[in-house]
Amino acid sequence: MQVQSEDITVAWGAQPHHLDQQYGRWRLAVFQDVQEALDSSKLYFLYDPEADERSMTTGCRKGGASIVVFDVHLRCFVAEMPITTYGKPKFLFALKAPAQSGGTSFVLVCEQQGYGNELHVSRIDLWQDGLSIAGNQLLLNQPLPVGPDYICSMREDAPEMVVLASPGLQVWRVDAMAAGPSPPSTYFRVPGAELTHFYDGFLSMGSVYLLSAFSDENLDYSRIHVLDLENGGQLTTHTCHADPARGMPPARQQAAIDSLSGYILVAGGEISYGGTVQRLSDYWALDLSTFEWTQVPSSMPIPLIEPRLTTTYSGNVYLWGDFDQPLPGMPHGTHLRILRVSGFGHKVRYPISISAESTAAPPAYEDAYLSYSSSQPPAPYSQAPTSHPPAVGFNGAPAYPSNGYSQPGVMMPQPGAMMPQPGAMLPEAYATPPGSHYPVVQGNGEGYQAPPGQHVYVPPKGKKKKNCSIM
Repeated sequence: MQVQSEDITVAWGAQPHHLDQQYGRWRLAVFQDVQEALDSSKLYFLYDPEADERSMTTGCRKGGASIVVFDVHLRCFVAEMPITTYGKPKFLFALKAPAQSGGTSFVLVCEQQGYGNELHVSRIDLWQDGLSIAGNQLLLNQPLPVGPDYICSMREDAPEMVVLASPGLQVWRVDAMAAGPSPPSTYFRVPGAELTHFYDGFLSMGSVYLLSAFSDENLDYSRIHVLDLENGGQLTTHTCHADPARGMPPARQQAAIDSLSGYILVAGGEISYGGTVQRLSDYWALDLSTFEWTQVPSSMPIPLIEPRLTTTYSGNVYLWGDFDQPLPGMPHGTHLRILRVSGFGHKVRYPISISAESTAAPPAYEDAYLSYSSSQPPAPYSQAPTSHPPAVGFNGAPAYPSNGYSQPGVMMPQPGAMMPQPGAMLPEAYATPPGSHYPVVQGNGEGYQAPPGQHVYVPPKGKKKKNCSIM
């Protein structure tokens, strides 16, 4: 496995692009989620103004709820797209099939709090330029009533989002290609299960994979629970196996976690040593066909604070989060860093039809592209009824690089299911080629001490699950 990590935020020590004068404020902002454009040329960050205003790191809100566009070629933010939302923007999921308008299509999830929590789900379609919104369509005719804990995740084998929520373990399936506001396609409860018993959950190969948690709320790497979406919500538990050479991933807090079809990836995090915190920069992968952990022979070029991890249909993996050490050409203070990790793509269990990285020349951003009005608001609802990464490898194996970071601008060197029912009609991007198949399977963040005069944003207590899939 040839895995490479590169900081794509800005060329270190180089003069930033002139658009940084207009959009540079987004480098110091709190985002809820990020997704990649279909052609891999852009990243779309979901901005939450309330979370940004509460942050001790960024100081104040930068605008209203919006999707902020980061150009991967130019390595800077190039546009912002205001969005009308019901409540707080929480999750953004990309669809594999392009929108009818020619651009990338997303599913947006917003949380509205009142007497209880409600989730509003809509689809946002972009124009082909990738810089403006073509439509904002509600997918549900009524919001979903959820408890304080919930998980939202998108299937990679079908245009469908799944929501799991407390109290108990309730499951909704939402058609992401619905032509208009509709009821969920499926709803059921899992008997005897409680969502709060799990650390996090992910969708892969048509099933939900729920990770366990220890009593101290840290991730338990030894077990995983599989929820069958098709057969009445059957929940089974499996034992996870250690990497034959590296053992099990060391316990950690604030790790970045996401699923890649057939795998769950874990990156970074932190470990406390009696008041001292060590940031981690290692990668681990859990094979969901064998339930075996593997330590990936690579590491982050810089250790991020509370990293987030986003996998994509192109095979690229993005790690993003805060970094607080002075960098050449960047102001002092905590700021966003974006790492692109390539090389995981060959593990994907569905064929990738989109190139991993666009070779087209960067677009010429004209003034007309940089200012435009907000999209039309959604229509109202209808009234229808450790790592310490090990210093020595397991069983005497040499250790992979885990901490420290490379020279500026240099990539890290590389050391020595269920399918849709027959006859179901899906967009071409979700179709399964003949012969392909899927395997059948039955922290609190308080330890980090910022340098004098700098602060790190710490989520409220009680939110042990900090990655982009569960709140």
